[in-house]
Amino acid sequence: MTPPLTKALLALFLAGGLAACEVTPVRTMWALRNVDPMTTAPEGIRVAVRIPQGFRPSPDGIALIGKLKASDSEPAETVRFNIERQENSDLPSWMRRAGAPLYGYKIADEDLDRFRTYQRKAALAKASKRGGSISVGTEVCRLAEEIPSEVLVSVFIKTLELDEYVPFFEDQNITEHATPQEIAELTALCP
Repeated sequence: MTPPLTKALLALFLAGGLAACEVTPVRTMWALRNVDPMTTAPEGIRVAVRIPQGFRPSPDGIALIGKLKASDSEPAETVRFNIERQENSDLPSWMRRAGAPLYGYKIADEDLDRFRTYQRKAALAKASKRGGSISVGTEVCRLAEEIPSEVLVSVFIKTLELDEYVPFFEDQNITEHATPQEIAELTALCP
């Protein structure tokens, strides 16, 4: 990454939105080639987040974020879809790491219809050359004052079209992109 790090970039990284082409494994891009986020069944979307010991997801901090770009006739639009933690998510063992909690999520039942509405709207926007996206928002808080020397974050996704979870990005070390002070500013102490 050539531009200097900014707080906004770090925030995007924590939200799972850091230039996907730079951190998403090729095998994942290949697996996702036949998955259209604008038509996939929302009840089949699963997200798993692995964060280091000493951090935990903020309350309501994990979400799917839909964004539509502005056009000549339409303003930009951002929609947040709540996803709920699955207590018995049956996540595969290959995703687990010692000392790194793994959390599984699905779209909250009350947001499934809203998500379908967004998919229809995004498909129309795509047809009119107006860009749109869906990303995973991952906001975490810290359990301790001190920032560890390594903060590895991973996000995995699964849809009905996929046989298994695939890593959107895996073991990305946030400390390579930000100072401890910047990380502390963006990850508050947990309540």
